[in-house]
Amino acid sequence: MNTPRLLIFSLILLVAGTLLPAPLLSQEDEQQEEASPSVKIENSRTGATLELAELITALSSSDVVFLGENHDNDSGHQFQMQVIEGLVDAGHAVAISMEQFERDVQGVLNDYLNGRVTEEEFLEASRPWGNYQKHYRPIIEFAKEKRIHTIAANIPRRMAARVSQGASPAVEDQVFLPRQQFTDKDAYWDRFEQSMVGHGGTDMESMMELYFESQCLKDDAMAESISDFLAANSHTKKIVVHLCGSFHSDFGLGTVSRLLRRRPLTQVSVLTMEPTENLDDKETRNALGSRSHFSFWTVENETEEEPAEDDQTSSDESS
Repeated sequence: MNTPRLLIFSLILLVAGTLLPAPLLSQEDEQQEEASPSVKIENSRTGATLELAELITALSSSDVVFLGENHDNDSGHQFQMQVIEGLVDAGHAVAISMEQFERDVQGVLNDYLNGRVTEEEFLEASRPWGNYQKHYRPIIEFAKEKRIHTIAANIPRRMAARVSQGASPAVEDQVFLPRQQFTDKDAYWDRFEQSMVGHGGTDMESMMELYFESQCLKDDAMAESISDFLAANSHTKKIVVHLCGSFHSDFGLGTVSRLLRRRPLTQVSVLTMEPTENLDDKETRNALGSRSHFSFWTVENETEEEPAEDDQTSSDESS
């Protein structure tokens, strides 16, 4: 890809921690009020606590809203549902993009949303994550009820697994590869390398590079899926809400930076989820400040659950 020097420089600023200009809020929007007993929303730029309605107003000018998640956090997933409902209730045309479904199941996902197959048939064919019923089914059912287009954005996991082992994707899977792939050893590489510390067998540089290539393959597939949707629907104003592990979107890296390489003028808003035992913890606030435009703190789950999905880093934030 022949990227103009100006774009390269702007991306460097993005990944270096400046992120993107935060959506502007009025003084009225930045009142110090809590959002709910289990979630606290903050403007990362100002530290102001927001109500959900104020957040929805701030997101209204976005082309893409990244809802970075911890995959197994109950209150965080409830909050994601509230954001989607809030945008719809505010009169916005919305599309949903999901890391949790893969490109090769887009057809059966469309069939289910349009009532052409049963839920049982849909789940049998779509490889839902282990926590689908609890955390993602409400979003899919809402999309079905409201006739919201939903993008199966991720690369098929069998392809990512092959790449992480040094093999090429099978010939019949080539159609699902993103047209462009980026594996720059930039700030995203640094974060990925740090996240892999302590995982068995990942201390060798060559193996680390394969895992990173697999991670980037997912980011490029998701970014391209969103970009293609925006291009195909340029005649309408739709806000794409993308659900992903927060590693894919924190600091404007991962999927975010790859979307901006494809569509530099896209207006994005990045949210990140942070579980905590104390919603008033100042250390949590300080740690979240540079990761996103808005942060939503969530209470820790009372009971541990099985991991939502296997991934190279075994992290709740990445996959």
